[in-house]
Amino acid sequence: MKPLRSIFIVDDDPIHQQITEIMLDRLRVTNDVKKFSDAQDVLDHIRQHLAEPASLPDIILLDLNMPVMDGWEFLEAFSVLRGSLPKPVKVYVLTSSIDERDRQRVSMFDFVEGYLTKPLTNDIILGLAR
Repeated sequence: MKPLRSIFIVDDDPIHQQITEIMLDRLRVTNDVKKFSDAQDVLDHIRQHLAEPASLPDIILLDLNMPVMDGWEFLEAFSVLRGSLPKPVKVYVLTSSIDERDRQRVSMFDFVEGYLTKPLTNDIILGLAR
């Protein structure tokens, strides 16, 4: 398994961010994890680094329920932005929601690679790198 270059964790819960980062590190999935508490900060980062593919993540792990800009708003904005990206960026929704309506709504975004529920397991994390 080749480690991913970079993963962005987008979640307003610092404990979940830390646990996910520790798991990614232990499983050697990536050497670069960036944590964001606000989805708008991720969009700003991506827009500022459009000409620098190495500064963009391979994967975004996105929580749906966040203050300021939530995951739904991020998905809408990213759907417009992703066509101008210099490399593919995979998005996985990572949520504690088990509401089937959320899963159906996420499926309308064809670029979302998966709907993952918290907490992550080792198998799920290793599956990200395949």
